[in-house]
Amino acid sequence: MVQIRLLDLLNTIDDAVESEEHARALQLILNNWYNLPDPSPLRERAALILASLGRNREAVEIYTLAARHYANAGFPTRAIAAIKQMHALNPASTELLDHFATLYSVRSPYLESGRLQASFPQPAGNLTTQVASERDLDELFERVLARAIDPDGTAERPGSLPALPLLSVLPPDTLRRVLDFIDYEIFAESQLVCEPSQKSSDLVWTVSADLSVNDDQNTYRIPAGTLLGLNAFGEVERAPRHRVVSERGSECLRLPQVAIGKLNDEFPDFLNRLATLRRHALTEALLDRHEFFANLEPEERAQIVGRFTGLTLDAGTHCVRQGRPSPGLFIILDGSVDIVRQDDDWEITVATLGTGEIVGEVGLVASDQATATVICASGGHALFLAREDFELLAGEYPPIALYTARLARERLDAIQSTLSAQDLAEVP
Repeated sequence: MVQIRLLDLLNTIDDAVESEEHARALQLILNNWYNLPDPSPLRERAALILASLGRNREAVEIYTLAARHYANAGFPTRAIAAIKQMHALNPASTELLDHFATLYSVRSPYLESGRLQASFPQPAGNLTTQVASERDLDELFERVLARAIDPDGTAERPGSLPALPLLSVLPPDTLRRVLDFIDYEIFAESQLVCEPSQKSSDLVWTVSADLSVNDDQNTYRIPAGTLLGLNAFGEVERAPRHRVVSERGSECLRLPQVAIGKLNDEFPDFLNRLATLRRHALTEALLDRHEFFANLEPEERAQIVGRFTGLTLDAGTHCVRQGRPSPGLFIILDGSVDIVRQDDDWEITVATLGTGEIVGEVGLVASDQATATVICASGGHALFLAREDFELLAGEYPPIALYTARLARERLDAIQSTLSAQDLAEVP
């Protein structure tokens, strides 16, 4: 038997609504209601059907119940999506927006660090897209409405809630204003959400977990609650690294570039918060994948990174000077640096390094003095570990010492190879 996914069921209901087969859509909701431990997505579809027929008051009541449940149960992006759909029918209502800002702002007592956005539990039974012969439409409406407005099983009070990227580092008044500008979107099949090399200044949060990232070798899903678009903010702006593609019915929240500009006019630190969040995201990514932190437990990695200092680097800054002791170890978060070798009558850039690269290691482990100058080719940010702290760390964690020594040897070999190639090129 072919297993039907929740997204497929919801798309089938949407097809029926678009074709004005309201009886079929209502029967699909009724037939699958008790197969879902959390039938809130079907509750939303009931509201959609009612709204399409002009029964706005009932639709608003259902959206309100769904949105409050999502907010209290730890589905923040789903909550905003339901609020936005409700608000389109009743723009004067602000209670849910205020409720969300209270729960998910930086001052909320309910936020739990590291908690993930909730996901829908697996269906209790097999979902079906089959319906019986058509029944009386009025009777179907009454049965669906009775289930949709019944609060039984919904989260009446908030529990431990996940932080939402960017939004949960904002004060309540700023978050409340941001909610006014966020748009709710539903994507078509295989619609391009992000394209490499095309920088977008919009911010996008995923509502559903069915957007996919395509790189050269793999395709994988993006979890609900993920923030896309941070690369466009900060001193070094970048286009997305991978293609992000939707399935039919994929849902997102979008904060457009023009809205971001207005928010920064109202709250002058708004863009600074975006840049700070981007640096934090880069740091977390390094913790997850950088070889420097390999073979360490999460607690050890967090403890080690706590010894680093975050630096803002201007273009032209000399991090390391040839012939002098290295001040310490730099891990580049964003921006780029040139590795420059100098002599009395010549100077050559032997390498340009960027995000995730380590510099300063040669002067720490392979030589008393730095063998090249490290100059910031662009503005950016780095994590810095002072020389004395590195020596202590290398003694406590031998794998870090071994990795750094190996990297230093590879860098020295690369520099020598570049210089040898340059000498050969100059031979007449």
